Amino acid sequence: MDEKQLNLSGDVLETEKNKEGYVKDFITGKILKKTPEEERRQEIERRLVEEWGYPKDLIDIEVEIQFGSQKLGRGDVIVFRDKDSKDPNKNAYIIVEVKREHRKDGIEQLESHINATTAEFGIWYNGRDITFKRRLRKPHQFQEISRIPRYGEKFEDLEKQLMKTHLKPTFNLKIRFDEIHNYLYANEGFLKEKLFEEIIKLIFLKIVDEKTPRKEVWFWISEREYEELIKSGESKSFIQRIERLWNEAKRLYPEILDDGERLLLKPLSMAEVVRRLQEISFMKTGDDVKGVAFQTFIHENMRGDRGEFFTPQPAIELAVAMLNPDYHESIVDPACGSGRFLVWAMEHVKKRYDLDSRGVADYAKAHIAGIDINQDLVKVAKMYMVLFDDGYSNIFDENSLLPFDELVKRAKDKGVPIPAIPEPDKFEIILTNPPFGSKGKINDSRILRQFDLAHKWKFDKKKSEWIKTSKLLREQTPEILFIERCWQLLKPYGRIAIVLPNGILTNSTLGYVRQWIIDHTRILAVVSLPQETFIPYGTGTKASILFLQKLPVEKLEELNTEGYQIFMAVAEKIGYDVRGRKIFRKDEDGEIIKGENNMPMIETDIPEIIEKFSEFRRKYNLGF
Repeated sequence: MDEKQLNLSGDVLETEKNKEGYVKDFITGKILKKTPEEERRQEIERRLVEEWGYPKDLIDIEVEIQFGSQKLGRGDVIVFRDKDSKDPNKNAYIIVEVKREHRKDGIEQLESHINATTAEFGIWYNGRDITFKRRLRKPHQFQEISRIPRYGEKFEDLEKQLMKTHLKPTFNLKIRFDEIHNYLYANEGFLKEKLFEEIIKLIFLKIVDEKTPRKEVWFWISEREYEELIKSGESKSFIQRIERLWNEAKRLYPEILDDGERLLLKPLSMAEVVRRLQEISFMKTGDDVKGVAFQTFIHENMRGDRGEFFTPQPAIELAVAMLNPDYHESIVDPACGSGRFLVWAMEHVKKRYDLDSRGVADYAKAHIAGIDINQDLVKVAKMYMVLFDDGYSNIFDENSLLPFDELVKRAKDKGVPIPAIPEPDKFEIILTNPPFGSKGKINDSRILRQFDLAHKWKFDKKKSEWIKTSKLLREQTPEILFIERCWQLLKPYGRIAIVLPNGILTNSTLGYVRQWIIDHTRILAVVSLPQETFIPYGTGTKASILFLQKLPVEKLEELNTEGYQIFMAVAEKIGYDVRGRKIFRKDEDGEIIKGENNMPMIETDIPEIIEKFSEFRRKYNLGF
């Protein structure tokens, strides 16, 4: 069989080279040394402008603060009342103090700066927590408040009903999730998994509230309610409103929330979650921002012990783009985890056909399906699908490797809609990253006897081929069984993208797996992923994405006799390093190259591989 090798080479960028160690200030445009404190300041500056609406020309940085003749230091960021003056002793309105992560000091310094100026409000921020302060009439006395007034608001306006027109998109949702997790970890006594479950409940309430047609926001807290909770730990009106929203969510989404489920966080803890999310809109926030935030949050809190790990976004984008799903094609992920392959497939079809929200929801209900053995992950996947428009009812928890008659019966008993019932020869596209490794080997003979790849195979030297025996293995790794299960689920001419450890493609003892793949599928492509792809997500396993097509027996025999082309690529740049830090593309002078919307371009060859495969697909008339 002929093979076409595509090796995309290039030097990996050095992350500390040239101007990587500097940042352009969001307000002033000055080039500043990139430090942890500076990164925090850039985040607050963007929130002040993009989320709270303050004009840039009312903001300055590193402003000297004096009390009489005594110099008190510099205010990291100062927002002025108007354009009349940038003297903090005459015109300061908000003062910001930023610290690096894990630093807890600086509150007293912030208060002294407020006392020495005309400022009414202060913000203390370290990237993992945020505090808002209001100066009271008595000297040296401050009140902790839920948020600062937006531009044009007064403190009294924090009592007014929050409306959905007030909600703004956020550029960094992950930061909010970090703030929530860190606060609750320090103030609630739950184990990590239980804490994650409670956070997810409240995040889902936020999603449900935004998706309702009413104009008012229920997922909010007034300043009076927050003050009640700070002082006594109770606020009747706040709790009643959140309970009303919780009951509405259970009524609207009974497949996600059980009727007997309760909110278990303390009232003040719920208030801390609400106040950190109430001003932003999940629905208006960019899909890429939402995707990164949920991916990271889920990965950090739900790392499993069965060999499963979460697929990085570049690998997801590569798989979906290369399979190029069409509107009419049904898609399933039999190891869907948090559902990100399915969400990205939805986004691909949405962009390809310019669908509105209703169109995406209709498409998802008719064509998207997901299964996972982890019940908690399935709940997260359902919520994730609701966030990205819908299709949640087609995702259910079950072992995808069960015998088909049992799997179908269990799905029907759970009320799974017909488009998502997992039957043989049903789906056009499969996108999946099955659990890897030896920890969770399958030893149930009922499952094993369904699969050729669960039998012992012997290598016949004379024929130079592997021969399947009638003897069943005692156990088999799930990723090998998933290859065959995916093939079983596919219609003729259906396509698979499956993430696999490189050992399956290279180990001599697994030659029988490769022979089975050749005998049963057309190999469309193999893309080798860089070593660092999965390291930030909990494993150093070197992996590739294998692209396959199921063909009628006669057609496949004809192709294997004549030989055919296989697209092969080696991805060398994934866009981040082993710590998950982004790597940016630079020109010959070391300047970071800017792309669309003047944003730094990520150093990755994934888009080039996608384009090269598109050319390959057209050249060999692959038909999708």
